Amino acid sequence: MAGRPVPWLGSLFLVSLWGASAPASILRRLGEHIQRFQESSSLGLSLGPGAVAIPREGWLEQPLDPFNASDRRSFLQVVTHSLGQKCLSFSRAEAVAQLRVTEPQVSGLGDRQWLYQTCTEFGYYVTCEDRGCPFSQLPALPSHLELCEQVFGLSSSSIAQAVAQTNSYYGGQTPGATQVLFVNGDTDPWHVLSVTQALGPSESAILIPSASHCSDMAPERPSDSPSLRLARQNIFQQLQTWLRLAKESQVKGEV
Repeated sequence: MAGRPVPWLGSLFLVSLWGASAPASILRRLGEHIQRFQESSSLGLSLGPGAVAIPREGWLEQPLDPFNASDRRSFLQVVTHSLGQKCLSFSRAEAVAQLRVTEPQVSGLGDRQWLYQTCTEFGYYVTCEDRGCPFSQLPALPSHLELCEQVFGLSSSSIAQAVAQTNSYYGGQTPGATQVLFVNGDTDPWHVLSVTQALGPSESAILIPSASHCSDMAPERPSDSPSLRLARQNIFQQLQTWLRLAKESQVKGEV
């Protein structure tokens, strides 16, 4: 499969981070995510046409200005290189205009669809409003809700009603499922919306310390933490158990 630009660094991502003073640890995590996508041949993802490779390990060990465009380690350089672009707009109005486009497009692939799903089903709005927040406090809840109004004409009350309906239909954090394993990293902001403790033998949960969004789904790397390695082993063992039970049940049904 031919490489293509990383899809999740689009309009919504940029709207959330503009104005942020991102510390080196967060920039390093961003670089690690992009590196994982680069290394995953099954996903067939690359940094995009003409983009340079992410610098090797140690690229953020020295002091830096995250927004110094002349520094290849800077946050802006990481984002622009990942998108295969020379510059990015700081305009929220332009981002909104891009999200309103309904014709097929290469850049921002999936942003409009994901926004619509959050506006009509999920919510899932990550905010950073307390004083210890390392990012800008601009992407507060009203800002997210305003996007739904500006792009789709959906009111805040309709969003709240849609989220309540979704939680009622699926059961929220007590879904009453069978043979489901909920896996989360505790540095993923969305883990608080998931099931992080086992609800029963058929509803298991794994919360991985210091792991971010979908870390367990990425290819194994030498730098993976012991907790991430252990989580993958536990996932494998749980799947083996359920598959064995399913096979035994099938054999009994055939007798």
